[in-house]
Amino acid sequence: MKLMDKLFSALFPSRCIFCQQTVTQSIEVCTDCYQSLPHNDVCCERCALPLADEINHAVLCGRCIQKMPAFDYAHSLFRYEADVIGLVHQLKFGEKIGHARTISEMLLMKLLETDEQPDCLLPVPLHKSRLRQRGFNQSIEISRVISRKLAIPIEHSAVVRQRSTAAQTGLNAKQRQKNIRGAFSVVSKLPYRHVLIVDDVMTTGVTVNELAMLLKKNGVKRVGVLSIARAPVKA
Repeated sequence: MKLMDKLFSALFPSRCIFCQQTVTQSIEVCTDCYQSLPHNDVCCERCALPLADEINHAVLCGRCIQKMPAFDYAHSLFRYEADVIGLVHQLKFGEKIGHARTISEMLLMKLLETDEQPDCLLPVPLHKSRLRQRGFNQSIEISRVISRKLAIPIEHSAVVRQRSTAAQTGLNAKQRQKNIRGAFSVVSKLPYRHVLIVDDVMTTGVTVNELAMLLKKNGVKRVGVLSIARAPVKA
């Protein structure tokens, strides 16, 4: 099988999704483009909020100091800026669903840098009307490689989005919190102790926090968040 994969790669080489340069690795991003992306290396140790570059040690952001989120940790690979915005938009709205595999590979590398060992992956659920409109849940798609390589399940039926909410874009933190309150429900037993929520972009964190509160009310002991990008919080 590996020989066939190598032969296929030689005949049909992959190209970097940013510069179109030929790449040989499973991640379709060349080394130069990957290094130039805005990695979220300096961030809040609890919610992954981007912090000032001159901070060189683990700290909490002001929001987490005031009130800790319901989730126990968060990891966001990039800051939501520059080429990362285009990458996410192509996945969500341009129907470049093929990008999901490369994104999932990059998220797997990020997760493996930590000591976290979740029992399952929980992609942020879409309401059925949004799912019909888009045709797929991008959070499920970017969970697939992680699920397969770590041999942990993707939970996509026990938690549902029971209410169709307005788009969060353009809303501030308080408006987003009001918009998402009570949007999710658990419809079947969750036999997990440690759940990792998977999302594309974490903006204010209210959506994943709502999910985390719901999970903990239903017996989950530890909840993490893994996302492609983290946006700076606006007032």
